[in-house]
Amino acid sequence: MPKTVRVDNGRPFGDPQRSSIPVLALWLIGLGIEVIWNRVRCPKDNATVERMQATSSRWAEAEQCSDCTQLQNHLDQAARVQREQYQVRRMGYKNRKELYPAVWNNTRVYSSSAFDLLRVKDYLGKVTFVRKVSKKGCINFYAQKILVGGCYHNSYVWLHYDAQTNSFRVEDENKIAIGCFTADNFSQPNIMNLSVCQNRYLNCQNFMSQ
Repeated sequence: MPKTVRVDNGRPFGDPQRSSIPVLALWLIGLGIEVIWNRVRCPKDNATVERMQATSSRWAEAEQCSDCTQLQNHLDQAARVQREQYQVRRMGYKNRKELYPAVWNNTRVYSSSAFDLLRVKDYLGKVTFVRKVSKKGCINFYAQKILVGGCYHNSYVWLHYDAQTNSFRVEDENKIAIGCFTADNFSQPNIMNLSVCQNRYLNCQNFMSQ
C-alpha cells in the first residue's frame, strides 16, 4: 500500500463541489493512507500523473479491450514495460526499477485487517460540512434526508462530527448548536463495503426541545 495518494476533485476519490469526503477516500484513510486533494480546477498540480494516465491508456490500447479482465492484463503489461524495461534518457538510460529500487521493497502489503475505524473518526472530526436547508426544512447528507426544521429553511447549517456520541452536531449560521443526528452509517462494514450513502429519512434531535 502507498503511504500517500494524491487525487483530483473528480469522483470516485474526490467531490467536485468539495462538500463531502467520498466513501472511497474514507476507505483509504481507514487503511492509514493519507489522501491529498489537488486544488480545484488545477490539473497542473498533478501534471506528471495526468500525462502518465494518457500514456498508459495508449500503451494498454484500452479502447481495444473487450472486457475488464483483458484491460487489467493490458495495464499490468504496460506497467511492467514502463517500470522495468523503458529506459529514461534524462536519467542516464536507466529504467525506473533501477532508479527507484525502494519501491520494490515496500513492506506495506494490503490487508483488510489494517483498516482502523478510529482513523476515519479522527479525520471526520477535523472536517466541517456545510449544507443549505431546503424549503421543507431538510438537508441532504450522504444520500440521507435529515429534517432540521422548517424555521431554518433557505439558511445554511454547519455539521461537526462528535466521536464520543457517534453523531453529527448541527449549528446554525450563528454557530449555535441546534441539534444532532446519528452517524451510524459511518460504520466499518459500511465504509469497507462502500455503502455509507443510504437513502433514508432522519429527524434531527433538537437541543432546544430537551
